[in-house]
Amino acid sequence: MILFKTYGTYLPLQANHNNMIDIRNLSYTYPNMSEPVLRGIDLHIDDREFVLILGPSGCGKSTLIQCLNGLVPKVTGGTLKGDVMVNGRDVRSHKVHQMAMDIGIIFQNPDTQLFALTVEKDIAFGPENLGMPKKEILERMERAIHTVGMDRMRNHFIFTLSGGEKQRVAIAGTLAMEPGIMVLDEPTSDLDPVGTSEVLSLIRRLNQEKDMTIILIEHKIDEVIHLADRVVVMDQGKIIMDGAPDKIFNHAHERLKRIGICLPQLSEIDHAIKNGSGGSDSECDSPVYSSYRSILARLHHLLSDGHASSIRFKTARTPSATRKPKIMIKNLWHVFDDGRIGLEDINLVIPERDFVALIGHNGAGKTTLVSHLIGLLRPKKGNIFIDGSDVSRMTVAALAQKVGYLFQNPDNQIFTDSVAQELRFGLKNIGLDDRTIKQRVDAALAMMELTRFQNRHPHSLSRGQRQRLAVASILAMEPDIIVLDEPTTGQDWGHVNRFLHQIQHLNELGKTIVLITHDMNIVANYARRTVVMENGRIVLDGNTRDVFSNPEILEKTGITLPVVTKLSHDLQRDGVDIPTLLTVQELCSCMFSQPVNY
Repeated sequence: MILFKTYGTYLPLQANHNNMIDIRNLSYTYPNMSEPVLRGIDLHIDDREFVLILGPSGCGKSTLIQCLNGLVPKVTGGTLKGDVMVNGRDVRSHKVHQMAMDIGIIFQNPDTQLFALTVEKDIAFGPENLGMPKKEILERMERAIHTVGMDRMRNHFIFTLSGGEKQRVAIAGTLAMEPGIMVLDEPTSDLDPVGTSEVLSLIRRLNQEKDMTIILIEHKIDEVIHLADRVVVMDQGKIIMDGAPDKIFNHAHERLKRIGICLPQLSEIDHAIKNGSGGSDSECDSPVYSSYRSILARLHHLLSDGHASSIRFKTARTPSATRKPKIMIKNLWHVFDDGRIGLEDINLVIPERDFVALIGHNGAGKTTLVSHLIGLLRPKKGNIFIDGSDVSRMTVAALAQKVGYLFQNPDNQIFTDSVAQELRFGLKNIGLDDRTIKQRVDAALAMMELTRFQNRHPHSLSRGQRQRLAVASILAMEPDIIVLDEPTTGQDWGHVNRFLHQIQHLNELGKTIVLITHDMNIVANYARRTVVMENGRIVLDGNTRDVFSNPEILEKTGITLPVVTKLSHDLQRDGVDIPTLLTVQELCSCMFSQPVNY
């Protein structure tokens, strides 16, 4: 290996037990912006703390953590006021690379921090740049690659990896640097449930066993709330709450919902039980996130009298047999250049106006399958028909007018100099008149809550806002089929709900929706039909409630069901006559006979 001594002579790292952060009166304004994105931030984080930062997308979370190693403002430019101290060092007085020994940052988009051709070479890149001895480089690489579970993929090319696999490589590369503080900006956004669990368990072990200070930005509240010692909540560039998790979620339930934060389902269920049963003030001070068994016992008591047996829920609207096929896939195979089988004899019919969720672990074949719908991949064997036409005889341009496709990474489809230009680009290419273009652009901007950003450069937006921009550019084209590949990455629950309500409305107006997601709460709330994939094959296909009624099969495919669904399965095993539940609202209907709009 070649050692790139960018950071000077290597000195063996000693355990750092002074991993503290002190931020005082911090404000920051991006170049060419009049309003600051951070406003008077005061924050102290102690050695070995595990801090969870929450807030709606665009509130300044990512900007704040990029101040910790000097990326903001040294790389971004703009105006920063206030002090940022890391381990007693003034970040403004040190270069970004000089902070690498103190603090490692994992970004939302792993492609921004992957440099080499193969997995193991990329993980070794950081230690090489520190000028470490070859023996230590190899030892660090082995520890890191084993920790993230990519031993078998060490020689794979980076460009062949899924989004989740790339994120594991990025995390491993940072672990190989062995910083005392690790900051993670939605590190699980592209991971399947199994990968999410593995990464979060790893992060917790680093905090508990390696004495690392952890700062985590994450929207998957159910998965992370039990890990954190402390929760910091941001909104509009300010810290509005800071405290222990149980205090935050007990005493600010409605306020958190108003700003778009998805509450832990156990918290919502606990809240519903207390409100429905007239719980005392002392009960309302109890922890909300650590007592699955106690909540299960309380639900068993509430529902075991047979009341739940009268509650049933509608599982489908229009029988698919009565609708014309919009997409028909017959005996589809795909083999990658390295000989791996990506798809194995796929047969699938999607009727018009269907709303289908495509789920499965990373590498199951979901993105490979939908890539055939827009001509990015061509069938090696088998056929695909859209509206009865064989896609193999259609150009990519022709397919683009029928199928709107949102990529996992929004930056792959954003390339103009302003938000409004991004939406106008495709419409001009298909020859629409200026009046129609303006109407469509204005409507798409409003739908995605981007009107006030229409003159901004796309790359000055947050990751979540760029994701909404990519969706808006698709909606402006008004395709009959909309394929959404992880569309909620980087979004808070408020934006996710508003966005998916709009998608649901488009579905009701006649659009066919295909949604790829790892978020089972989204599937439960919005998808009428769910298709489960594993190793390039379809293993389950049916209405969502029926699919979610197969926990053993889903567990084998790496699917983690919503908390409320798992509770209903456990209640069924305990003899309670209750249907498989998809949402907390349905559970409330069972408990208190509240009407449910499903």
